[in-house]
Amino acid sequence: MRDSTHSASAASRLWLLILLLTAFRVVGLQAQDSSEEQQSKPPATEETQLEPIRVKVNLVTLRFTIRDEAGKFVNDLRADDFQVSENGQDKEISFFEEPREQTSDSRPLWLAFLLDVSGSTFATRAEEILAAQSFFDNVHRFTRVGIFGFTDKLMTFQDFTSNRGEALKAFSAARAHLGKTAIYGSADALISEMARHASPGDRKAIILVSDGMDDAYQRVSSAVALAREHKTTIYTVWVPSAAQLYLSPTGDQASAERETAAKQQAFARLATGTGGKHYGGFESILDFDNVLAEINDELFGNLYSIGYYTDEPYLERDERRISIRVRREGVSVHGIFEKAPDRVEAKRRYIAALFDTDPTTTIGSRNERFREIPADLDLLRPRGETEPSLPFRLKVGSFSLARGEGGGVHTQFGLIGLLMDLNGKEVARLREVFRAHLSASDLKDGRSIIYNNRIIAPPGNYLFKVVLLEIPTWRMTVLEQPVRIQPVRN
Repeated sequence: MRDSTHSASAASRLWLLILLLTAFRVVGLQAQDSSEEQQSKPPATEETQLEPIRVKVNLVTLRFTIRDEAGKFVNDLRADDFQVSENGQDKEISFFEEPREQTSDSRPLWLAFLLDVSGSTFATRAEEILAAQSFFDNVHRFTRVGIFGFTDKLMTFQDFTSNRGEALKAFSAARAHLGKTAIYGSADALISEMARHASPGDRKAIILVSDGMDDAYQRVSSAVALAREHKTTIYTVWVPSAAQLYLSPTGDQASAERETAAKQQAFARLATGTGGKHYGGFESILDFDNVLAEINDELFGNLYSIGYYTDEPYLERDERRISIRVRREGVSVHGIFEKAPDRVEAKRRYIAALFDTDPTTTIGSRNERFREIPADLDLLRPRGETEPSLPFRLKVGSFSLARGEGGGVHTQFGLIGLLMDLNGKEVARLREVFRAHLSASDLKDGRSIIYNNRIIAPPGNYLFKVVLLEIPTWRMTVLEQPVRIQPVRN
C-alpha cells in the first residue's frame, strides 16, 4: 500500500487557500454557509423555519423539450398534460413553466463547443458528458455543432455537423494535452473559421469552457471586437484547473492575486462583451447540467420546467429514476436536464470550508449521503501521543478513479475532518489537500491510496465526520463514526 499523506508546509497550505478564495471571489462565488445566513436572521416561528428547508433541500427541477412525430417542438402543453414519477411513485407537480415566447427565427445556427484541454479534466467528467447529451437532444434541426479544443493552439475534435451522435462522441473523447493555455488566440481562430462556414445572416455562438488562465489576457479586447464584427455570441464557463491548487508561496503574493483577478475578469468579458453570459463558481463545477440548460434556453427557448418535492433528497443520480409522461398522443419528451439543489448546496458548504481560511466558519451536521468515491475509515490506536487525539486512516479505492497517461492514477484530494460533541457542536476541525499517485503496476498489484492523520481534541465521546473530495472531478464521499478520545497516559 502507498502512503499519500500531505507533505506541504503550513505556509503552502495557507497560500493555496488564499489563492482559491481569490479565484472564487473573482468569478462571483458566494461560498457562504447557509447556516450562517440563518443565524444572522431574527428568530422565526416553527412554521417559517420548515418551509425554506423543504424548498432548498427537497426540490427537484426538470427541464426538457417536447417534440411531435415529425421532430418539431411542441410548446403549447399545460401542467395537467404531464405526470411525473420518481422510482415508480407518482409525484405532485409543485411548479410548472411553459417554454418562453418563440419568434419565427429559423436561421441556421453554427454552434461551437471550445474546450480547454491544456490541464483541465473537464472532458473526462461524466456529469458534463451527460449534460452535453441533454443539450444535443434539445437543439434545433437547423443547428450545426462543432467540437473544438485548445492548448497553445486550436484543435478540431469534430468539424461542424448536424449529426448529434458524432458531436457527442467527439465531446466525450476530448482528453488532456500538454501545452500552455491560449484562450484568445484559439477563440480568434475559431471565430474566423465559423465566419468562413456561415452564410450572411446565420447565427453563430461559442460555448467556451476554461479555467481562464491565459497569460495573454490583454488580448481580450481584440477578441471581443472580432466576435462583434462577425456577430458571434460567446458563453463562458469557468472551471478550476487542478494546476491552480499547487503554486509555490514564493514571490509577490499580492501581485499574483491581482494577475489572477485580471485573467478571470478578462475571461468573463469574452461573454459580457459579445452579448453572451458568463458562468463561474460552484454552478459551473457542481451543476453543469443547469449551466447547459440555461445556455440551451438562451439559444433556443423551447424548454419546459417542472418541479416536484422528493422524499429522498440525497439519492445519487443513478439511484433516482425519473419518468415524465405526456397525456397528449403523438408527442415525446427529449433531453431532460435534472437539477437537485440539495446536492449542490451540501457540496457547496464542504468545498467552501475546504478553501476557507477562517477556521470558525460553521459547516453544520446534516446527514448528507455522498458515496461517490469508494473509501473506508479506520480508527487507530494512539501511539506515543503527548496530547489527547484521534489517529485515523483513510483507504481510498483506486478502481473508480480516472486513469491518466500510462494507465496510472494521478489526482488530488481535499479532506475535512470534523469532530462534534453529542449536541452537534463542532469541537475540532482538520483540513488538508493532498496528492495521490499510483502507477499502472501499482494498480495491477491492487495497491490503494492510504491517508494517515490525527485530529486533536479533549477526552470525551464524539461523532467523527470525514469529508473526502476529489478535486479534479468534485466527487465527494462523507463518512461518519462515533468515537471516544481517551486521556493520555503518563
